[in-house]
Amino acid sequence: MSKRIMNEQQIRDMICGATLLGGGGGGSMQNGLDLLDGYKKTHKETPSVTLITADEMKDGEYAAVTAGMGAPTAIKNIDFSPYAVNAFEALKKMAAKLDQPKSLNYSIAVEMGGFNTFVPMMISLVNGFAFVDADGAGRAVPALDTLLLHINGCDTSPLAMADGVNNQVNFSTADPRNANLAEEIGRHTCIAFGMLSGLSGWMVNKEEIARNLPNGSITYAENIGRVIRECITAGQNDQVFERLFAEGIVEGKVVCKGKVTKFETILEKGFDRGVVEVTAKDSKWVVDFQNENLLLSKLDGDKKIPYITVPDIICMYEVTTGTPLTNADAKEGLEVALGVLKVSDAWWKNPMMFEVWKPFLERVGYTGGVLPYRDL
Repeated sequence: MSKRIMNEQQIRDMICGATLLGGGGGGSMQNGLDLLDGYKKTHKETPSVTLITADEMKDGEYAAVTAGMGAPTAIKNIDFSPYAVNAFEALKKMAAKLDQPKSLNYSIAVEMGGFNTFVPMMISLVNGFAFVDADGAGRAVPALDTLLLHINGCDTSPLAMADGVNNQVNFSTADPRNANLAEEIGRHTCIAFGMLSGLSGWMVNKEEIARNLPNGSITYAENIGRVIRECITAGQNDQVFERLFAEGIVEGKVVCKGKVTKFETILEKGFDRGVVEVTAKDSKWVVDFQNENLLLSKLDGDKKIPYITVPDIICMYEVTTGTPLTNADAKEGLEVALGVLKVSDAWWKNPMMFEVWKPFLERVGYTGGVLPYRDL
């Protein structure tokens, strides 16, 4: 695909599709739409953004990530735009002062999610930048060291963080790929900023994007969102997964359709952590999450039988509305469709990939190996 202009409807479709791909995290669809509507209130022109592939970037120029860091529940009812703009402007100044200065001329998404995929697109809108049709994970992830940007060898540092009134923390690590230390610094900063911060970093060139990351993911999310919108328009709100699979847009499987009979979450160290239990006519399932869905298990009495793990995508939508759900949106009593989607092949490039997920899975009591979609 070559350079094209995404119009407002396509942007809205993208936000919707990215929410489903977020696998319970990445910010809710409503947060992303609210951010878009807030942008419209302060800009007279109709929102549109130039979308380019990695190979259309100019040699020697860089794309940067801008995202929200913190607990998804903290984003609700917050105008996040100053957080994002402040963080990006801080990184831009840092980049210009490096021993080998870097020119930031493009924006790229850190992950898939209704909120975090649109945040960097808003940076493109504000600055007139092209937006790169790729992202740093192909799904949403709970920490910097679980990004494909890190797993497949891109530099994390330097990073810039800012809140809504432009309190800033700008830092570099001695090892620019030390995402674990960056995560620790970032998480403590985020807590100090009230569980929510703008974050900018991961400066990457065209070769790094093409070699290490899911490419075409913005168009992918847009196509998913388009199908969801068409299902809603046709009154087929409960057929989203079936339509996506039938049209060959997504490879995945419907697990069940049922009711959320248990939802528990706690805010802990900047994360939303908990469980979602879905009861269908002839089965019961439980999702363990830390911001994002980590493990899906089938319940046999009180026994949990692990079914699938990250990095493949465990996701759900509300069948009465067709709306993709994050764990910040879930609540008991909702009628949902629960499904699993095959994650980007870029996740299997590094044979040690699953090591980064083990600490998160251990927190929810799982110590086994990866359970991938391909083995279902």
